[in-house]
Amino acid sequence: MKTTIKALTLLAGTFFASSAMSAELVCDVYPKGHTTNHTWGNGTSHCDGFDMSFGNSTSGRFYLKNVTKPIREVQWSGSARCSGGTSCNVTIRSYAGASASALILYKDGTWERTNTAYATYETGF
Repeated sequence: MKTTIKALTLLAGTFFASSAMSAELVCDVYPKGHTTNHTWGNGTSHCDGFDMSFGNSTSGRFYLKNVTKPIREVQWSGSARCSGGTSCNVTIRSYAGASASALILYKDGTWERTNTAYATYETGF
């Protein structure tokens, strides 16, 4: 019985330690227009970009912020199709947007799933 209680306590401690981390997934949008581009929310989990280039896409990136422990691996999901690293460059389609989240595996054996970040882009007038 003591062994079972110890095992459950260890398992619960690991679960709560993993979910109490504070890493955050944020985004940036880089509109193409040189004089008529605008961004809102870069560095937050909801970022927007607008320009007058009449293009069908622009560049952006999702990246981790407030990581407090050494990372072993990052597994990206959603629009972020990168293999590892703490940031992921993406193409953001106009009027379609992009979203991503990440699973962070830490070197100490704990893990954390981030929030979902959203990036949008509009062009024209």
